[in-house]
Amino acid sequence: MKIVFTVMCSFWSLLAVAQPSSQKPLRVLFIGNSYTYYHNMPQIVTGIAASMGNVLVTDQSTVGGYTLRQHTANTTTLSKITQGTPDYNNQKARSSWDYVVIQEHSQLPSNPREKVSREVEPYVSTLDSTIHTHNPTAQLIFYQTWGRKNGDSARCADWNAVCTYEGMDSLTATTYRDLAQKHAGLLAPVGAVWKYLREHHPTLELYSADESHPSEAGSYAAACCFYTVLFNKNPADIPYNYTLNSTDATRIREAVKAVIFDTK
Repeated sequence: MKIVFTVMCSFWSLLAVAQPSSQKPLRVLFIGNSYTYYHNMPQIVTGIAASMGNVLVTDQSTVGGYTLRQHTANTTTLSKITQGTPDYNNQKARSSWDYVVIQEHSQLPSNPREKVSREVEPYVSTLDSTIHTHNPTAQLIFYQTWGRKNGDSARCADWNAVCTYEGMDSLTATTYRDLAQKHAGLLAPVGAVWKYLREHHPTLELYSADESHPSEAGSYAAACCFYTVLFNKNPADIPYNYTLNSTDATRIREAVKAVIFDTK
């Protein structure tokens, strides 16, 4: 059964904007599927932002198993692209997002190049056009996901490049880098941070039991990546640990610093 999970504003973002503030809220729309909505990752980002003194308002259109092709015809996605979010200081509707995050189905970016060109790129272009028609100054952020923990057994017989984590992860990373470059977008290299953590802290479990979706630690790692990309602040300074113990949270923030912040 497909799961639809949409959040207009998180508790943390409401808390952050409840008090008068001269800081302009940053508005971010997430478009994707379960890799985004697991553990309500956008809410974790707003929690991190609030802990760092930043004002963040998020919304999402996320449907389990969805592709970007499906999002191009989804009325909820299209409505959210056009409607923006309320301006909580002035209580007026806004029609402009600052950033729109795009996340493709987890398997499609690691398909053979010709399939990516046929099944992914045209729909990214469609979404890009729709987003910028209604939000001329918005910037796209591409959510680079990761390879499955032990490779993609469902496709291994037909496409041996994804039989291992390393193969699937490398292809996924290449596709997202290419998309970000082609569409003048930003890259949130979550998959690269996961790779760093797998290499440096192999006992830290980033995956849920299905070896595909993120654990709470995996979603926290993604959220720290997005915070760093959005606000360009040192993730090592984040005081919010979400549900993690301080050791694991610190390791994740250090990985994000090494992969994203230190390379800017």
